[in-house]
Amino acid sequence: MNKKLRNALIITLVIVVAAILYVNKRTTYHADPERPFIHAEDGRIMILHGFNVLSSGKAHPQRTGSLEKEDILRLTEKWGFNAVRLLVFWDGIEPQKGKYDYEYLNRVKERLDWCEEAGLKVILDMHQDLYAVRYGGDCSPEWAIIDDGEPFEMQSPWELNYFQPAVQAAITNFWDLERGHGELQEHFINAMAEAVKQLGNHPSVVGIEIYNEPTLATLDGFMNMEDEYLTPFYQKAINKLRTVNNDIWIFYEPTAFGPNQGFKSDLGILSDPRKGDPRLVYYPHIYTLDLDINGEYMGKPTYINFWASSRQEEYKKYNTPMLIGEFGLGGSESLALEYVEEIMQMNDKITGGWFYWDYDGSWGIWDYKNGVEFPKARVLDRPYPRMIAGTSPLFSFDAKAKLFSLEMEWSGNLGLLNDTTEIYIPGHIWPDGWNLKEIEGEVDWNFDKDKRLLYVVPQKEGKVHIEVGFNSAQPAE
Repeated sequence: MNKKLRNALIITLVIVVAAILYVNKRTTYHADPERPFIHAEDGRIMILHGFNVLSSGKAHPQRTGSLEKEDILRLTEKWGFNAVRLLVFWDGIEPQKGKYDYEYLNRVKERLDWCEEAGLKVILDMHQDLYAVRYGGDCSPEWAIIDDGEPFEMQSPWELNYFQPAVQAAITNFWDLERGHGELQEHFINAMAEAVKQLGNHPSVVGIEIYNEPTLATLDGFMNMEDEYLTPFYQKAINKLRTVNNDIWIFYEPTAFGPNQGFKSDLGILSDPRKGDPRLVYYPHIYTLDLDINGEYMGKPTYINFWASSRQEEYKKYNTPMLIGEFGLGGSESLALEYVEEIMQMNDKITGGWFYWDYDGSWGIWDYKNGVEFPKARVLDRPYPRMIAGTSPLFSFDAKAKLFSLEMEWSGNLGLLNDTTEIYIPGHIWPDGWNLKEIEGEVDWNFDKDKRLLYVVPQKEGKVHIEVGFNSAQPAE
């Protein structure tokens, strides 16, 4: 072993040990029924379970990927998901400087029509990795690449390309306005606003995310990215978006390196100039330290708890709903099942929903070649309340006991246009039948077998607590 490699291994070991010691000191979070949620137009709380669609769009000639209508329909008909995070790209919207490609936006609209037909809600995602296709990523059109003539050599794994001089120069020229290229941000924000202008009122669209995994892979970036560059960029983007759409929900995430792995974010508090209550959503990703460093899930929720603790502090500070924009796992299916289940348990306690990465990639749940699902699909396909007509909800699913629980407060004075709570019931959980038990309160309920939706309507004010589980004596299904 040469000296450089030995030193690198020693440094890596020190970082890992330090990270584990730090993580073990900060793993506390709690189920939070008072967390903010996204609300539908009828006033009900909306919980979103969905997928990122599609990674194949990144370098696709038309920037729409291999998605077909049947893929969209499968998401809801086979598994009961109710949302997608739909990747859109700056180089698709503005391939030439100052000229928008409305044919591309029409292709995106076609996919939104598929989502509407399937009953899926959509978060448009201004996606970015490695700044541009030229560097093995996506986002920026060729005319917006200013890399100062620095060299680039393709690396594997792909994340290492962030440390190539050309990539660092191009990204820095986008974020650091003092370098004299502020027009790049202006064009990006204007292109996003044009997408919202054209697509934001589509009935399937809930919101738009400003920028995927913002990253400055330099020392300055690690130290100052969020407070110096990202916070003012987000505020400028929010202000611009509100000039074209007052009602769309606007999603934003912290920088990728650090917060994705559970460390705290330094992102500032943002304001929403819309008329009415704010509609901003905190939208972080989770890729835990054991996966990033070791490539394997260690089978303990320590890193998940660490991530959840940091994020809970942040959404309370921002006073916004929180959803997870990305999480996922490739590799061993046995490890994947345990990891995904623990992510699901955490999600129910502190978020308003999640989007798995992704549908058509190597981490997905559908085997396109053989037309079958991977085992991960059965963990993700779980009971959840899609719409909640109440306040202070707590819900959970115990996969071992096969027991779903929902608690909430209900009052006729909530002013809801719809007092029905909708709970998705997967067929594979209780193949021999299930039953609903009223623990507290009184409800009227019925079940749509075709949609696999349980409709629950409280009958008197106060606390409602119901459980859905197996009952061999009186199966409801």
